[in-house]
Amino acid sequence: MSAPAIPFPLVRVAQWAGEKQLVAAQDVVSGALLVGEYPIAFVDIREGEDEIAPWLLLESILASGPIYDRVSAEDLKLTKWPLSPEDEANIERLARTYKRNARKLVQLYHRVAANNIRYVRGDVIGFGIWPTISRSNHSCDPNARPAGSAKVELAELLIATREIPAGTAICWNYFSDPAFLALDWFERNARLHRDFQFLCRCPRCESERPPGIAGLPRAQLLAYFSSRK
Repeated sequence: MSAPAIPFPLVRVAQWAGEKQLVAAQDVVSGALLVGEYPIAFVDIREGEDEIAPWLLLESILASGPIYDRVSAEDLKLTKWPLSPEDEANIERLARTYKRNARKLVQLYHRVAANNIRYVRGDVIGFGIWPTISRSNHSCDPNARPAGSAKVELAELLIATREIPAGTAICWNYFSDPAFLALDWFERNARLHRDFQFLCRCPRCESERPPGIAGLPRAQLLAYFSSRK
């Protein structure tokens, strides 16, 4: 199946490094607007709710038939990680409340957890799903950055931060914090593994990665990070 057409001429969705990824459709100059889109789902949060934001976003999707259908129709990234007993209890509760199949709800939760993006503009703080931007991966040497529109609420922009050759993956810093990029390999990847359940494989991280870490199973990887705290 060919990648779906998207209304942003500078980028396209293509197979890249084993997954569907946002790449430059042509040579891009620094400062170019790569993507500008509205969320297909969004939920406002209060201070201190960041940790449960994926669950709040998931419930807001389940509460609206049209939004549920819209999110379900998107070919969103699916990143799975083990569910805790508390997570499983939440799934069962939501399945009963909204009369949804629990197994399908697990997949929807994983898609919401993998694709949600934090949004802060003015007085609005929340989490949403911008499906095209979510196709861009994290990098500790990013070539793009997210930026909200000053004029249009909830419009999220993706801006090139340097020249990007055609066919290159579009990547940004998931923490949207320059201080994160100043951390060493261990500190950066400990945070990425804690919050997103992956290790970064960008060229910078590959060059800085300690020998033998890449092939460790998850249990040993967690033990490695715990031993370094």
